Amino acid sequence: MSVFFDAACRRSGIIDKTVTIVFNHDMLHGFGSVLTSAQTRIAKAVADAERRNLPLFVPELIDKLGLAAESSLTPTLKILQRKGIIEVVGGGKQRAYRLVRLTAQGRVMMGVGGLPLLGSIPAGPLKESIVQAEDFVEVNSVLKYRAGDFLLRTAGDSMTGDGIFDGDLVLLRPEVDLIPGEIAAVHAGENYESTLKHVFLEPEQVRLKAGNAAYRDIIVPRSEWRGIAGVFRGLVRNVNR
Repeated sequence: MSVFFDAACRRSGIIDKTVTIVFNHDMLHGFGSVLTSAQTRIAKAVADAERRNLPLFVPELIDKLGLAAESSLTPTLKILQRKGIIEVVGGGKQRAYRLVRLTAQGRVMMGVGGLPLLGSIPAGPLKESIVQAEDFVEVNSVLKYRAGDFLLRTAGDSMTGDGIFDGDLVLLRPEVDLIPGEIAAVHAGENYESTLKHVFLEPEQVRLKAGNAAYRDIIVPRSEWRGIAGVFRGLVRNVNR
């Protein structure tokens, strides 16, 4: 069982936009396979049906695409299956009743639902992050998210004072202005080490403050600052773990 929390986001204060670095947005586009125009056309047709909560069977997909026969569709369906974008289920001997639907990865790619889980981020000292998507998570409507948002799994106890615990999935939003003191996933150093902290952008340095009094502030010189991957907007917690 999972529970969902929205961040109570403050909308006050001024930030110097010249020192806010939106980091590594390309990683959000690296988890999906590159699709050809024919593959994209099929994926969009399936996504359109799912947005309307309608089942899409193979014959209906053939008709929707204006194809002459199933033989024109099958090779591309198999490629999309291998890429992890769609799945074809059911049918048996009654092949006409095979259902085509998006996988969790496909739903994220086509903007139908779900969030990419890009890996782990330490809620402790700076540590190298994992930015390849390791999974795709379906979240319910209680957690409000936007296209481009992503999840990271926390490791450590430095943010427990803010209700963020080891193993939680934090919802992060790239390309938004950071209000001083907001929680964000940040990168620093030559190896782009990462952590989740309260962020204070100061003239000569960036101060990263934990939500646990047992941890000292991390001071990052401007020369080692690599920017913000995403600002905290909520979390998912598995209460059965």
